[in-house]
Amino acid sequence: MPDTPYRAPLAPYQANLPYPEIKGIEPNRRFAILLSDAYAGRGSEMTAVNQYLVHSYYLEEYPKIYQTYQKIAQVEQIHLQLLGKLIHDLGSQPLLQSRVTNHYWSGSFPNYEYSLGAILESDIRRELEEISHYKLLIRQINDDHIQRLLGRIILDEQRHVQILSAFLADSSTDITIV
Repeated sequence: MPDTPYRAPLAPYQANLPYPEIKGIEPNRRFAILLSDAYAGRGSEMTAVNQYLVHSYYLEEYPKIYQTYQKIAQVEQIHLQLLGKLIHDLGSQPLLQSRVTNHYWSGSFPNYEYSLGAILESDIRRELEEISHYKLLIRQINDDHIQRLLGRIILDEQRHVQILSAFLADSSTDITIV
């Protein structure tokens, strides 16, 4: 997947490094199954994209945070695309399903919050859970190329935690947005 088109407008919202290319990967059903949970499980990139988009609608009165949420959702969509392509290249179908849990992705997976503080806390918590999940996948998948890609995605998630934590520290009151 070409890296350049995704970097320029999103640079402040993602790590300042290219995503590693994965070439010549051999089919591996086990790796594809493990990655399917990060792709479309409860704590997946599919959930992240949708959670950020839904939360952004409640943040329109905070233009800087609203714009940031829109951009972070785009970074999460890049992760979704990278994982989907990787699952495909591993010889599997990138379904909106975790093959670890055998559950299809559901709109019940995102955390729906409606006040600034609760939204930020929920999204920080979700990012930290994603980081832990990617670290687990790195231990479970013994392929250097895949491990490097997952490590690179972790850097974006860590950047998101930094950004959201700064917003949380700056928010002096918890205003309900609904």
